[in-house]
Amino acid sequence: MRRHAARPSDGVAGGSATDGAFQPPLSVTRPELLHDGTDATFREVIWELLVVANRLQKFPEAFGRHLGLSSAQYAVLIATAHIQGTRGTGIRRLADHMHLPAPHVTTTVGRLVAAGLLEKRPNPEDGRGVLVSLSPEGEAALERLAPFQQQVNNALFGGLSTKEFATFGQLIGTMVGNSRRALETVASLQRDDDERPREAAE
Repeated sequence: MRRHAARPSDGVAGGSATDGAFQPPLSVTRPELLHDGTDATFREVIWELLVVANRLQKFPEAFGRHLGLSSAQYAVLIATAHIQGTRGTGIRRLADHMHLPAPHVTTTVGRLVAAGLLEKRPNPEDGRGVLVSLSPEGEAALERLAPFQQQVNNALFGGLSTKEFATFGQLIGTMVGNSRRALETVASLQRDDDERPREAAE
C-alpha cells in the first residue's frame, strides 16, 4: 500500500491550505491513526479496504456460480459444512456464525434443502428447533468446488507469510467487532439528529 507524505498545508484541525485550496477537516482524531498530523494514510487505508471488500463479494458469487447456486446459498452451504460437526447445527448458531439475521438464513436453508444439498431434522434437545447438515449431494458439491476454490484463495492470499496471515486474522477479528460498534455509533448519532429540533427555515 502506498503511503502519502504529509503536505506542508496539512494541519491537524483541517481548514484552508496556504495556497487557498480547501483542506477537508480530519476524518479521524485518534493519534494512532494520524501520520504527521494528517489523516492521508488513514483515508487511503479505508479506500483500499473498500476496494478489497468490493472484490471479496465477487468470490462467493463465483463459487456459487460454479455450483449453480447464488452467493448466499453458497455461503450458507460452506458455513454449515464447517460448523455442523457430527450432529448438525441449529439455525441460530448458523446465523450467529455468519453474522446474519436468522430469518435470512432460514429462507436460504429452505432453498438448499429443496435443492437436495442440505438435510434438516428435528432437534432432539429442542422440540421447536431443527438441525441442519450437508446431504451426500452437498458434500459432493463442495468436493467438486475445491480445486477451483483453492486456486482462487491461493491467489488472494499470495505473498503472506504464516506470521503475517496470523496477524491479519487477528486484525480482521478486531475489525469485525469494531465495525459492529461503529454501526451502533452511526445509529445513535442518527437518532440524535432525528430528535434534534429542526431550525426554522430562514
